[in-house]
Amino acid sequence: MRIAAIALAIATALAVGGCNRTGGTAQAGQAPVLQFDKPVSGEITSRSSTNFNDGTHYQLFQIQLEDQQRVGMKLTGALDGSITVFNNGVLVASSRSGYERGDEVAVAFRADGAGQYQVAVNADEADAFGPFRLRAEVLKPYDGKPIANAGQVSDLLLEDSQDYTLQVAAPGLYTIQLQSDAFDTVLGLTGEGLEIENDDSGDGTNSLIRVPLQPGKYTLRVRGLGASMGGAFKLDVQRSDMQGKLVDTDGTALPMSGSVYTQLDGEGRRRFLLSLTGTAEVRLDAMSSQVDTVLRLVGNGVERGDDDGGDGSDARLQETLGPGHYTVDVSSLSEEAGLVELRVQVTDPQEGPVAE
Repeated sequence: MRIAAIALAIATALAVGGCNRTGGTAQAGQAPVLQFDKPVSGEITSRSSTNFNDGTHYQLFQIQLEDQQRVGMKLTGALDGSITVFNNGVLVASSRSGYERGDEVAVAFRADGAGQYQVAVNADEADAFGPFRLRAEVLKPYDGKPIANAGQVSDLLLEDSQDYTLQVAAPGLYTIQLQSDAFDTVLGLTGEGLEIENDDSGDGTNSLIRVPLQPGKYTLRVRGLGASMGGAFKLDVQRSDMQGKLVDTDGTALPMSGSVYTQLDGEGRRRFLLSLTGTAEVRLDAMSSQVDTVLRLVGNGVERGDDDGGDGSDARLQETLGPGHYTVDVSSLSEEAGLVELRVQVTDPQEGPVAE
């Protein structure tokens, strides 16, 4: 593999002071020095050192680190590339591959021992060339304080999973996002009878949980989707007022206009009642960032269902219905728990909105 080949080249250079294979990069012991908060510029060209595994090119730097020091590095510029960090030829950390990451190339890690570490800037393809800029910074460790209602934590995932405390004093709708350029995130929330986990509801491979919370103490768990995943991440918590009624019992009457929210239980289902005094045009939207919603409407000889008729994986039903009582079932396709907004719009076909 490419990383193994670069590691072998570094180890060889450190051991015997071997010469640069193609004349573009000094041997590891003489590589340019990278200092904190002092970006260095470079360029991958056809004369840069070559990886024998796949023909890609790379350039080496060296940086002095203290034991247990937390370090972040970012790569910018025209080069399509990545970062790998070594300690005496042993891989310490690497940025995600091009198809997984966004526009920014970043890596973060904790030094295991003091000494000179080697940093390789790698081209993604054999014919990838161009200038780049590499920056290193010291990352401050998380202070361990609970998140009170809202706030942000920036930290490194250094274990299989790490827990953070969310202390809720005010009820509301909470949006919790876990973002990382280093690993595919998984976010969990437990406490006060809730147990929710999300993988990819955020942008890309980021995680998002949107849930109504009552005052209490909750635990937010951060982990990677695969084994041995880690690196820098941001955990962001925001609170907003509920723009509708929160329903936690079956048989609740729906309004003629507006939204109700429901936290689907472990079986992923909630039942509502819709009553019409006359013929009306009815539109129902079941919207969620956490689950793939399903709608089912039954009553007065009518039976309708929908899975993805709305935006994305949201369900939508739009029917002209006669007077009477109807049951509206909201569920998740895979019977998962999650927050769903059920938006209702009832209008008279001739006169417009129907009053409550």
